[in-house]
Amino acid sequence: MYLCAMQYISVRSFCLKMICGALLALWSMSAAGQEEKKAQVVFGVDYSSFFDNREVKSPYQKSQTIFGSRLVGEVGIQFGPNQIMVGGLGIKDFGDQEWVKSALTYYYHYEDGHFSGAFGLFPRQRLKSELPDIFIYDSLRYYSPTINGALIQYTNDYGYAEMYCNWISKQGYNKREVFEIVSDGRFGHKGFFGGWNFQLLHYALPSNTTNEHIYDKLMLNPFIGFETNKVGWLDALAVNAGAVLSFNRDRTDMIWRYPLGFMGELKLRKWRFELHDQLYTGELQYQGYEKHGSSLFRGDPYYRSNFYNRTNLTFYLLNKDYIQCRATASMHFTEGEIDNSQQIILNIVLDEEILSGLFKW
Repeated sequence: MYLCAMQYISVRSFCLKMICGALLALWSMSAAGQEEKKAQVVFGVDYSSFFDNREVKSPYQKSQTIFGSRLVGEVGIQFGPNQIMVGGLGIKDFGDQEWVKSALTYYYHYEDGHFSGAFGLFPRQRLKSELPDIFIYDSLRYYSPTINGALIQYTNDYGYAEMYCNWISKQGYNKREVFEIVSDGRFGHKGFFGGWNFQLLHYALPSNTTNEHIYDKLMLNPFIGFETNKVGWLDALAVNAGAVLSFNRDRTDMIWRYPLGFMGELKLRKWRFELHDQLYTGELQYQGYEKHGSSLFRGDPYYRSNFYNRTNLTFYLLNKDYIQCRATASMHFTEGEIDNSQQIILNIVLDEEILSGLFKW
């Protein structure tokens, strides 16, 4: 009870600080209006197409093909370090007459010196990095390109740290209140680095039931590693290793469980080819998946296994600052099974700075 109370207080305190920070920034914009009278229009466009074919024998996944596209656009006003942005998004699965998702986006963004942040409904592209697959499934990244909540970031010459609150679901009839508090960061020097990934997921009750129970879930992944742009005949090499520790409690039995495992990662790059290997071995991280499913355990379902290794071989057809197209063949190794999948991903990201360079404005 004490831990949950402290979690509740820290979440509310974090949200209150972000709201006060946004109001303070808006006030400072007004106060500095005499010095900063110039404002400019800014915009951004993010287009993605994704093809993901999965051939599965293991019990942790299912065979399916995901094929669709996503468009996110926004426009706003920038004055000084402040931006106020509005836009919209649309996601469509090919072969389906209905839109998977369409929504407005609107948020306040601040960036000045080492600090930046956002408040509202903003694109995931504002993040410094994404959590590993054990925290968030790649399908969620296809279909959930925005974060609902608040973000604060710190950056210096050695790395970055960020923290955000993502309000996933509001409590309602037969609908749980779900939100996550996430923190990640990485700092390094001369190729060596260390960092962390952290997620606290609040999984509360629907408003109309007493038969369900709250689930408390925290996951932590500290890691260390090394990377270099040139070693031997390779164009790039990166390796990291760390622990994955969860704190899980289903209040049905009020028993805390602490599964612990090892996570390792290796990347090799030569010309347009990249080999990426991810390994997890240890105790079951997704205890309770059969009951709560992907609404609580938002990572790749393969991590329901005690052992999971994924090997990706990627060829970059295009790799520019504003456009990237890659084709990937993946092998998935679990206990006694080998699955395979193939992905083709196209990303085009444009803003006023990129367009001015392309068209020599």
